[in-house]
This record gives sequence, structure tokens and C-alpha cells, in this order.
Amino acid sequence: MQPLVEDVILPSKSLSVLEQVKTRLGVDGVAARMRRTGVPPLAAEFMEVQTKIDEVTRFAHGLWERHVRDDEMPTKVINVSRVNYLVGQVLNGGFLQFVTNSQWNKSFVDGVRSGLAGIGAIEHLAVFDGGARLINEAYEKDGGKLDTDRFAMTLAQLEREHLSNSKLSRRLSRSVDDSWRWGDRWQCAQILSARYIAEWRGVRRVPAAAYPAALDGLAASIPDLATRRQMREDARPWEKKAIDRLVAPVFLSDIWYTGFSTQEHNGSKVWCWNFTVGKTPGQGHHQAVFIDGEAIMFKGNTDEIVSRRPAPECASGSGVARNEPQLEPGTEDPNIIIRITNP
Repeated sequence: MQPLVEDVILPSKSLSVLEQVKTRLGVDGVAARMRRTGVPPLAAEFMEVQTKIDEVTRFAHGLWERHVRDDEMPTKVINVSRVNYLVGQVLNGGFLQFVTNSQWNKSFVDGVRSGLAGIGAIEHLAVFDGGARLINEAYEKDGGKLDTDRFAMTLAQLEREHLSNSKLSRRLSRSVDDSWRWGDRWQCAQILSARYIAEWRGVRRVPAAAYPAALDGLAASIPDLATRRQMREDARPWEKKAIDRLVAPVFLSDIWYTGFSTQEHNGSKVWCWNFTVGKTPGQGHHQAVFIDGEAIMFKGNTDEIVSRRPAPECASGSGVARNEPQLEPGTEDPNIIIRITNP
């Protein structure tokens, strides 16, 4: 299917002529500035690579906010976005965190596979496919129950084989040696993403102030915007709608969800919805729980109740499904962050 959006628009940076020359020469980019502050050269390089990727993923997110579907965006943008998600999840909590937070959705997993192939990360794709075979086998034969010890051993073997010094050196056309740690080897995929982005032609840069309007223009061709907006709202979990009602009376806004955690409440372990509010970090982190027919919002990790209101959906016998992890609270792997999607 032909993408609805074909153009890529990114915000321009306001740089003087001298700054532009310095950046082209590599003496005043992100990596150079980080090195001057004492950041190791390889880590500084990864930071610069990530800034280039973040521009693209913010472009994709801006279109998503305007109800453009993934399959309507430029394929190359989705390739970068999917690989970025995979690498971020793996670095944060391992391959199994990716499995948990992607819910092993076939379309999403296929998108990651296409993304790795698209940017040329063939070695990372081999590791991904090897891990995917075990995940798929668990779903087909054991109802999704995975032998985690076998999985960890197999994945480590795949990483040793495919993310080796020799293979990554050939792929990157540079020396990769034993000083490159496990995380560095996964971040090689991000280097390849940045090179992939650098090859794009026709990318349009607009001033930051004009950027939202430029995105609006790209999304203007959506034929059924009102319907899509309503469908997205209808699909939101009832818990998020309840949290909207919790924050409104205390004049908070701009909710951004982070992840689930376990909290003890009245002697029972319950799932806790973690989120931040406000456009600045100062307004802070909050948590919400849903128990005994009530929604309760706490300030940070404290017992201080910020807001509470009835939530009949979580009352005993309501029959309303919960939109929380299918694990029992408190049994989750402490090394895996279970993300909550936004908005």
C-alpha cells in the first residue's frame, strides 16, 4: 500500500556559519561536546547517533499524534523507529523486556524484522530471528510458557556468534574489539540506523516554530480524521480515563505513563499505574491504584493521597476487564520494566 505520507520533515537547527563548519568537521557536534566533558569517545559517539535517531522517532510520534497510522508513514521512518524500540528495550531489560512490552504482536515483530533488514543490521537480525524462534515455539507448544534458562543460554550463544568482533568490524567497516561491551554491540544497530538516515534524500528542514504546522499539513490528507480520533478515544483503557478524572480536580495535566509496579494496599498486592504530570519534571511522579470500587492517586512513592474518586469498573463483581499485566502483582521479574503505552 502506498504510504499516505511520503515526505520527511525535521526541525532545523539554528546554527551560525562557523558552527555549521565546525559540526561538518566533527569538532563541535554532540560527540565532540560530550568528549570535552569527559565522556568516553564511544559513549559520546552513541549519544550523537541517538540524537539523529530521536529526530526521526519524534517525527513518527508527531504523525501518530495526528492519527496517521504506521502503515501510512514512510517505511524508512518506521524502520528506524522499530529498531530504536528494540535496542532501547534490550538495553533496558534484555530481550525478554522487548517480548513483554511488545506483547509479541506479530505485526510489530514483523516491523522490527523489516527494520533490522532495512538498515542493514544483518547480524542483529540473526540474533533476533534466533530468539524469535524460541518465543514462537513457546507460544505454539506451551501456551506462551518460556524456558527462560534455555532462552538466556541460546540468546547468549547467538550474540557471541553474530555480534562478534570480526562480524561487527566488517559490518561497520571499522575496528570492533574486546573493549566493546555487550550493550555497545547492540548499539551498533543504532550506528547503522544513523548511516541509513544520512542516505535519505529530500528531507525537508523547517524552523522549530513552524514544525507543528508542517506536521499538521502532512496529516491533512487523512480522510476520516474525526472517526479515527473517536476510535482512539474509545479504545483507551478505562483506567486511563479514570486517571484523567483523578488529575482534573487537582489542576494537573499532560499525563505521561511510564510503567507498572506493585504496591501493597490494605494488605493486598495490587498493580500500580505510574505516570508523570506537567510539562516540566517539577510537578513530578504520581501513582494510581484501582481497588474495591475506587481509584486512588498517590504523590510519587508516598502514601500521600492526592485524589480519589469512585471507579465502579474495579468493584467486586463488576465483570469489567482490567487492562493490567496478566501476572499476579509482585511476581514480575524485577529486571524487566513493564511499560504502559501512551497516551
